[in-house]
Amino acid sequence: MNSRNSKIKTKIISIFTGLSSYLILLAQYVPCTAIWFGFMSVPLVTYLTFYFQNPGILIYDIQFLTRSYGFYIVIIGLIFFIYTVVYQLTHRKQLMRTGPYRYIRHPQYVAFIIMTLGMTVVAFQTSPVFDFILYNIDGHTILFLIWIGEVLAYIILGKIEEIALKAKYGDKFLEYANEVSFMIPFLKIK
Repeated sequence: MNSRNSKIKTKIISIFTGLSSYLILLAQYVPCTAIWFGFMSVPLVTYLTFYFQNPGILIYDIQFLTRSYGFYIVIIGLIFFIYTVVYQLTHRKQLMRTGPYRYIRHPQYVAFIIMTLGMTVVAFQTSPVFDFILYNIDGHTILFLIWIGEVLAYIILGKIEEIALKAKYGDKFLEYANEVSFMIPFLKIK
């Protein structure tokens, strides 16, 4: 009976972990004050809507983005994200301890943090569509706070994922967690 309860508990944890990953997407829909109307969250849908209304916007955006150093931060994060996804897909069904997982336990979340940092920098380099001031806080400060909120959301999601990994792998995961940094290489924060 104890084994059955353990399997049920593991299944429940797995379901809640999966649901929490969808909550991150919902939490990311926070409109920013840049010309992208929410570049950090649902930008693709919004952008494509504008793009299909005016295809010339693509050329302008490419010219603008390549002049922004935030764009290159996004590219670095995207390359790292693609690498981690490919690595994860080729090493499924095991506790990964090699590749990027040798240095940090959540390389995909770190890639997202890097990409959203780049998007925030791009948004800093644009003029706000409207003057957004909330409690005497300017738009750029609000954008930075939104990014901090996203970072915290990825940290929380990583901790939730670790609960599921601990339930699935037990002592193997605890040993791995003691050896490898959470999100910043060489910084042992549990």
